Amino acid sequence: MVGAAEVLVEARASGVGGFSTTSRGGSNGRLCRILRRSPGVEFTTAALTLLSGCVGVFASPRGPSLSWGTHSQGALLGAVALPMEGDGYQVHPEWRARGRTFAIEELVAGLTRAFARVARTTPGSLAYVGDLSLRRGGDSSMHRSHESGRDVDVFYYAADRDGKPLHNLPAMLRFADDGSAAAWSSAKPGRRMREPLPDAHLDLPRTWALVANLLSDPNMEVQWIFVHKPLAELLVQEAEREKADPALLARAREILHQPTDARPHDDHMHVRVFCPVQSRVFGCIDKGPRRWWKKRWKYMSSAT
Repeated sequence: MVGAAEVLVEARASGVGGFSTTSRGGSNGRLCRILRRSPGVEFTTAALTLLSGCVGVFASPRGPSLSWGTHSQGALLGAVALPMEGDGYQVHPEWRARGRTFAIEELVAGLTRAFARVARTTPGSLAYVGDLSLRRGGDSSMHRSHESGRDVDVFYYAADRDGKPLHNLPAMLRFADDGSAAAWSSAKPGRRMREPLPDAHLDLPRTWALVANLLSDPNMEVQWIFVHKPLAELLVQEAEREKADPALLARAREILHQPTDARPHDDHMHVRVFCPVQSRVFGCIDKGPRRWWKKRWKYMSSAT
C-alpha cells in the first residue's frame, strides 16, 4: 500500500499540480497506476486522478475547483483566476507578472464580495491584491505557503493625514507599530524604491471593514489573517470604537495573528481559508493546533 506522503513525492516527480515542469505522458501514467493500486489513499486518488489527467470515474471535462494537500505542500485543481480588476480592488501591477492570481472558487468569490462591500460602505476604497497561487498550485517562490489555492496577500489600506485613501502606490507600505508608514516593500526583493515615502498611515476603518466582511461571509470560512501583532491590536481597537458585534470581535481576536515562523506581515495581510468540504473529501488538509470552532474541530495553523 502506498501512503499519501509517497503519492505526493511521486506527484512532484511526475509534474502534477505544478510540482515540476515534466510534461504529461509516461510519468503521469506511472502515477495513475500507483493511485489505482493504493486503496489506502482513496482521497488522494480522487484528487490526483483529476490533477494528472487520468481517465476514469473522476474524469471531468471541466472539473471542480479543489484544494489538495496542505497550505505548504499541496496542489490546486480547477483553479479560478481572480480578475485583475473588479469592484473595489485590483491586483497590483507589480504583482501581476508573477502569475500567482489563482485560487479555489470559494476564496475568489469571497474576496470579490468583501472588496465590493467595503467599496459600497466606504466610498473611495480600493484594495490592492498581491499573490494568490499558481494555476496548478505547488511550489511558490518567496512563500512558505500559497501552494493549494487557499492563501492570498492583500495590501493594507493606506490614507494620508487627512484620511483620504491613497491609490496608485508603486509598492506595499510597511507600517510601524503606531500605524504610520515606515518604508516601501517592493514586489522585487532588494529593489530600491526611488519614489518618496508618502506621509501616510494605516487606514484602520477600511482595513477593519475588510476584515469584518471576510469573517462574516457565510460562504467562506477564514482560518487565519496573518498580520503584525501591533497592527492587529490597532484593528481590534478600531473595531471596539465602532462597537462591532461582540461575537465578531471575539473571532477577530482569535484569527488576527502574527505568524511565528515568518516575517511579521507589517506590509500586508495574509488571508487563509479552511478547506471547503468538497476539497477535504479529496485530500485537502487543515494543519495546526486543534481547536473547537463552529461546532466542529478545526486545525488552525500558525505557520505561513
